[in-house]
Amino acid sequence: MRERSVTRTAEHLGRTQSAVSHSIGKLRVLFRDDLFTRDGAAMRPTPRAVELLTDISVALATIRVSIDRHQLFEPEKTRRNFRVGLTDYHAMVIVPDLLREFSKHAPNATINVIPFTPFEIASAVYTRQLDCAITGATVKEDTRILRFELGQDPLFCAVWSGSEIAKKGITLESYLSASHLQVSADGVSSGLADTALKERGLRRNVVATISNYMILPLALRETELITHCGDGILLILDETSEVKLIPPPVPITNVCAYLLLHYLTATDPGIVWLRGIISDIYNRAQRRKKELLSRRKDTIER
Repeated sequence: MRERSVTRTAEHLGRTQSAVSHSIGKLRVLFRDDLFTRDGAAMRPTPRAVELLTDISVALATIRVSIDRHQLFEPEKTRRNFRVGLTDYHAMVIVPDLLREFSKHAPNATINVIPFTPFEIASAVYTRQLDCAITGATVKEDTRILRFELGQDPLFCAVWSGSEIAKKGITLESYLSASHLQVSADGVSSGLADTALKERGLRRNVVATISNYMILPLALRETELITHCGDGILLILDETSEVKLIPPPVPITNVCAYLLLHYLTATDPGIVWLRGIISDIYNRAQRRKKELLSRRKDTIER
């Protein structure tokens, strides 16, 4: 269910691929269901497999807790693989420090940072494809998914520093008449700004979309486009970025950061350790942003 691959499952379990295929065959007979069907390069779970996931996960988690109670998790010795899901904005804020901290404290372990859209990420935690996930999206209430707030980032308008908008500032009139760039993982979804405008009976003119924040400086350069971004973008901007942040002309909800865990893993010593690492990194990022906000007068209009 987690690996979606017979080959990777065999490697993880230390078994041969044929042995895993044979086991799946026996399970198919036992449950009278295919359980997993091939979809391109991936093995997709059937509805019956998803249904079985909860009961079997509870049983396995109970066994793991019983074993872990008598063992000490030692990051410097573990060879465990961790999987962290991130939406694009939070990858920009978290990933650089996460990789450094992880390799420093758990040199023998491995970590996979996996991009997910806001619409997929909670499901990936539920099906245990991910050990944890960070998202700003509103997650449907589910007692099996635990949500911890890491913090919030104010939302700014981002423009090319050489644009007329950057020189003159943004009024509500100029904001509504301007062309907007939307950062959207699927190319169609609206953002927090659209929600705020809709509540006032207004709408902006979105003329283009891109899928990630890392290319935002290049996308804005030599244009009069306006886009929106949490102030976490300050962590990747320098004097060559040519991006200016301007407060929006209407109040817009902050970008939130939530850490998602499956309730069965919440007391897992390894996950508790990883959660602490991520929380510390986010808190340090918040402190660095405050320092940048006070220093980068050329980049931020307050």
